[in-house]
Formats: sequence, structure tokens, C-alpha cells
Amino acid sequence: MFRHAFPPLLLALTLTACVPGGVSEVHFREGPADLQVNPAQLLTDARVPAGHLLSVKDAVARAPAGSLILACGARWNVTRPWGLCSHVSRKLAPGWLTEAPGIFVGGISGGGVSTVREGRLEARDVVIVLDVGVREEQLPPLRAEAKRLEGTPYRVAGLLDRDGGMDCSTYQNALQRAMGLPDVVPFDALFNLYLPQDALKVPGAKVLWVGVRGRS
Repeated sequence: MFRHAFPPLLLALTLTACVPGGVSEVHFREGPADLQVNPAQLLTDARVPAGHLLSVKDAVARAPAGSLILACGARWNVTRPWGLCSHVSRKLAPGWLTEAPGIFVGGISGGGVSTVREGRLEARDVVIVLDVGVREEQLPPLRAEAKRLEGTPYRVAGLLDRDGGMDCSTYQNALQRAMGLPDVVPFDALFNLYLPQDALKVPGAKVLWVGVRGRS
């Protein structure tokens, strides 16, 4: 019912007034080397174990195949209505990512499922690399599903009737299911959307690396 009651533009404006997660900006800093990171509190604590706070380029390069990569801004603004971390990608193989990118335009955007060079994320302010349970033996079905879904159009799931399209979050969930693993982005009933930032709340997720733009 929520989906039909709020047109896409109105929903986007509504979200700008209430940032999911309540975090408007982050300033990551290093903590002790043995610091235990709770992913659900990462954006508020903003502390990373020593040696795990890198440049964006290095964090993406060190991400193991199969890991999830949240792409974030240093601060929230109206161009990021879905929260501080508004996109999620995945390391497919050394040098390559698989994702469903798109720029929100009236609920439908260009783009869609594609395999891209990992350098695509270098313009982001922050990236967060998450271990989401993918192991070496699960990479073949991951890559096979990514190939099968290549070109699937971008649709914001929950905002429009589902018609076979995927957004960045539901695409990553589809890849998880192909490997027999649980979803990496839960459905947010409050916003009637799959918010990439909520990947930090999923039990079992582990922060591997945090990359910050401009860090050497």
C-alpha cells in the first residue's frame, strides 16, 4: 500500500527529511589493532582497527572475490536520499566488480546489471568491504549467476511493482541466493525499500577494510 500511496519523487523527498540510520557524516579513524568492529555501529563509532583503514583504491584492491563493497559519501546530502551508503557492489574477481548501478530518475534509471572495472569506485568518498560468507568453492556459482543476469534492467525494488528488474541491493541478494547463502541486504519495512546501508545490520557480516578517499 505504501508503494502506491507515495509517488517516487515524494518518497525521495520524504527520505531526505529522515536519513536512514540517522548518520549524516563520518570521520573514520584508526583504533587499536585488536579492535572488534560491530558492523551495525561502524558508521556511528567510525573506528577501524589499525592497518585496516586504507585508501579507496587499496581497499577495493584488497577486497577478496565474493566480498560485498558498500560505496558511501563522507556526508549525507539530498543527492543521496537512501542514506550515507547509497550503493553496494561486489568483488567478482581481481580487477572486476559486479553490480546494478543506476541514477534515480522518476523510479526508473539507466544502467542495470553489469561487470565493471574496480576503478569505478575510486571516485567514492568511502568504501566498506564486508565479508558476507562467500568462500572459494562458491565463486563458480556466483560468477555463473552474474553472467546469467547480465543486462537485467535497473528498477528500485519496492518503489515500483517488480517487473524483473533489480536495484543494487536486490541484485546482490540474488547472487547470495545462487550460492545458497542468506540475503545481504534486508527489506526495510519502514521505507518499503532495500537500503544498501542496511547490509551493515545483517548478522554474520564482517568488516574487512575501510577505504577513505585521499588517504595514502
